[in-house]
Amino acid sequence: MAEELQSLLDKINEDGIKKANLERDRILKSANDEAKVIRERAKTDADKILADAANEADNLQKRGESALKQAARDIVLALKVELEKRLKKAIGTAAEQALTPQFMAELIREMAVKFAAGTDSEIAVLTSGKDAAALEKALNGVLAGSLRNQPKVFPNPEIKSGLEVSFNGDQIYYDFTSEAITQLLCAYIGPKLAKLIEDQE
Repeated sequence: MAEELQSLLDKINEDGIKKANLERDRILKSANDEAKVIRERAKTDADKILADAANEADNLQKRGESALKQAARDIVLALKVELEKRLKKAIGTAAEQALTPQFMAELIREMAVKFAAGTDSEIAVLTSGKDAAALEKALNGVLAGSLRNQPKVFPNPEIKSGLEVSFNGDQIYYDFTSEAITQLLCAYIGPKLAKLIEDQE
């Protein structure tokens, strides 16, 4: 009887162990399957996050490069405007300093030799109010009666410095005002300066 009981107990124990082992295997397989699904989902999510991050970084870089190029263009444009302004001021100042009454008188003398020497030509000169008297005096000195008709000098409030001169009632006319010289030189130098700046971009 004790042997039968022992045998029954062994069988129950063996069946319990088998069932426990089967349950354990089922739980482990289920856990492994679930872990595999979680790993795959995590990998997919990580790949998507990385791809999104790479796209965003690429977009940020492109936007940054575009903004940098635009900023560079804006700086170059502002530089051109500022240089043109400074160029105009520098040329204007140099022209005003160069166009002294003595220089203007020599200029008129050179033109008079070409256009009015030995004739009854009339020479009319417009200049700034501040230079009119000094120019008239300088002309008397450099021409010293070499012309039949002495140049007539008229002050013009619209002229800052320099002069406008005409021979024979505007048949021959020259504008040597500081404004005209500045405009002429800026028109000549400005495009060359702009080209120089563009070549440095």
